[in-house]
Amino acid sequence: MSSSTSSSRSHTGRQTTGIPKRCWCGADVTTFGAQTKENLFRRFYRCEIGVKRKSEHHLFKWVDEAILDEVTSVDEKHSQLKVDVDSFKMQTARRFENQAKQIDQTIQEIKLLMAANTENSKTKENSTLTTEDTITSPSMAYGGSNPLTNIAVAAFALGTMAWIYSRIAN
Repeated sequence: MSSSTSSSRSHTGRQTTGIPKRCWCGADVTTFGAQTKENLFRRFYRCEIGVKRKSEHHLFKWVDEAILDEVTSVDEKHSQLKVDVDSFKMQTARRFENQAKQIDQTIQEIKLLMAANTENSKTKENSTLTTEDTITSPSMAYGGSNPLTNIAVAAFALGTMAWIYSRIAN
């Protein structure tokens, strides 16, 4: 304990990282103050047995080095989380862009179908629907509940929600 370097190895030779909880012997670790000239009152971790039996190689670790290990570990985890969040943001933005393109394509297809249907209804002489009827009740122009219309409306609603979420999230 007279040296100023860390000796946090257990009897197996493994390095103890962070704040130790137990010694290799199974005893709880406690903090003590060094009594040497070089490290006077410097705090260290050690088990009660290791303090009493100085000839045995029980766990020993300086408190400041243990805290530095913990801070480094948290910093590494924070950096990895930042990378993960940034990646998630980019993937989500790409998904929203792809969905927006698909919704735009679906809207164009619906417009083309509506235009074609309007042309067909104009050419029929016995058509019971007029342009005013189509404007006031668009679902009637397609004979009630058309599955394509339902899909288009659902896609449009989903795209709108995705767009709103992307604006709120940024």
